[in-house]
Amino acid sequence: MTMKEQEEYAKSILDIYDKNLTTLAYITSSSEFDTHLHLNDSHRRRITEKNYEFYRACLKTVANVGRKFKDLIAQNESSLQWLLLRTQAIGDAGESDTTIKLELQQLKARMKEVYHRKFVWNGTRLGVDEVQETLGSLESPDDLLSLWNAAYEVPTPMRDYYSTLIAVQNQQAKQNRWTDKTESTANDEERRIVEQLWQELKPLHRLLHAYIRQQMSKLYPGLIQLDQPIPIHLTKDVFGSMMTYLEKDVLPFPHVKGIDLGPAMKRKNFTEEKIFRYADEFFVSLNLTRAPERFWNLSVFKKSPNRHMACHPTAFDMYKYDDVRIRMCTTLTSRDFYVVHHEMGHIQHYLQYKSLPFWFRRSPHGAFSEAIGDAIALATMSPTHLKRIGLLDDYTSSREDTVKFLISQGLSRLFLPPYAYALDTWRWSVYNGSIQPFEYNRRYWELVCEYQGMKPNEARNERYFDAGTKLHVAFDLSYIKYFLAHVFQFQIFDVLCREAGHQGPLHLCDLHGSVAAGKKLKILLGLGISKPWQDILEEFAGVRTFSAQACLRYFQPLRDYLEELVEQGQLQIGWTCDKKNNSSRTELVHISYLLFLCLSLIVSEKFF
Repeated sequence: MTMKEQEEYAKSILDIYDKNLTTLAYITSSSEFDTHLHLNDSHRRRITEKNYEFYRACLKTVANVGRKFKDLIAQNESSLQWLLLRTQAIGDAGESDTTIKLELQQLKARMKEVYHRKFVWNGTRLGVDEVQETLGSLESPDDLLSLWNAAYEVPTPMRDYYSTLIAVQNQQAKQNRWTDKTESTANDEERRIVEQLWQELKPLHRLLHAYIRQQMSKLYPGLIQLDQPIPIHLTKDVFGSMMTYLEKDVLPFPHVKGIDLGPAMKRKNFTEEKIFRYADEFFVSLNLTRAPERFWNLSVFKKSPNRHMACHPTAFDMYKYDDVRIRMCTTLTSRDFYVVHHEMGHIQHYLQYKSLPFWFRRSPHGAFSEAIGDAIALATMSPTHLKRIGLLDDYTSSREDTVKFLISQGLSRLFLPPYAYALDTWRWSVYNGSIQPFEYNRRYWELVCEYQGMKPNEARNERYFDAGTKLHVAFDLSYIKYFLAHVFQFQIFDVLCREAGHQGPLHLCDLHGSVAAGKKLKILLGLGISKPWQDILEEFAGVRTFSAQACLRYFQPLRDYLEELVEQGQLQIGWTCDKKNNSSRTELVHISYLLFLCLSLIVSEKFF
């Protein structure tokens, strides 16, 4: 067969699989969405697992088909080269030894079951993903600590499942010719980029950390030292990664009216759905696609009473019939105003690439999809935009207004990158064996201290599995994309603002109504993964990698203000992580762990 004949033959086969996989993906996604709304229903869960089994089997077949056209993949001039590479990558994701696959499914199911267990605090039944709203509403340090401790107790039984999962995944990785699971979650180049970006962001983070710590020391006298990490429960955030609940207590210039969208939305009789309607209208103003009627009929915007459902905000691409959905337990707060616009960014992404073949209907890089949503949220939180839609009155552009606004933005955007870096550094180290099961907790908190400048109220021993409090650990999902997204969002925002003709400080840019910005955004939204992410980024921004420069420029007025405080001796930067006697403690724990294994072996031989 000539190359052209091979291409036509390959395309005809892949077209058939495209239709079959699209249908299977729709069935599986619908089943998963339903299961998330009824977490106590084991029958629904079994149906979802069975659907995923069929789905993965089809993906495995696709991988085998793709390999049969390896000659076309090797030909750079082949028009199907990227398509075949994509089908093989998708297929490989569904392929593994049957025994290992079954064991992984069982381990992940057990970990998810542990994560979704309810606990009772102060007479209220809560799940880990429901804790944040309650934690954010508390004022007493004792109550904050009590609820934080209760939430972090939940994943404790997950610890053994997780260590077994890592061992099995590394076994699977070696079958796929990798050294360990790390190689399939992040390559060396990506980790190099993350480290470079962190070094650029680190001085700004340390400045804001110092300011927030100083303000918190006034709020909690005697509980926070100005040269030490911040006790994480006092941030009113489960992970200390998005500290918007501290706004009213830490923002400067109390005589200057700040931005608190919660009361403003209540005054204007907002409902949970109305926030989503506002977000949808924003996209329409950019000449993008309005959310279809099916979206409004099938999405879940608030928690259903008397039902155990997942509350983590999630957007779903159902892969068929313009069917896109969101599940979110929305509240009328500034925090959720931001999150809603972020999730609607995902929805717009799905709508823009819905006409592409199945192989290309996803983000070209994990950071793209998250950053697009964040960039839109950034645009809609602009004071200029909030004034336009009637949620902000009497805002001026004085230096005090600017600093107050940028600190507010920093609370939601500058504390997640160090947390994401700490979390996935821990995961990578677990995968490659440099962190062993007997030191999971200690090493996790060492990284949190190093990168975030935070700590638990008191030392947490190896009985706990504190990393598992994060959904992405419990569900075995990479988190580093959120680090990259929190940087990339400013890069996207900067490009769109220039396209819209904005002049002046970046934080005052309002994209509303800019068809030119919408046209530019379509480049990111509409191509899916039909090209390598570097090519798409170059087409959009003229560069081939992520940059922190737009983020630093956005926050430059805040940085100038904080550096002045340092020069005046009003701000103390940095913290010390307590690692005293860690080496001897580690050795003791290691010996105890080995002794436990030996005793277990002796007992098993004696009785069985």
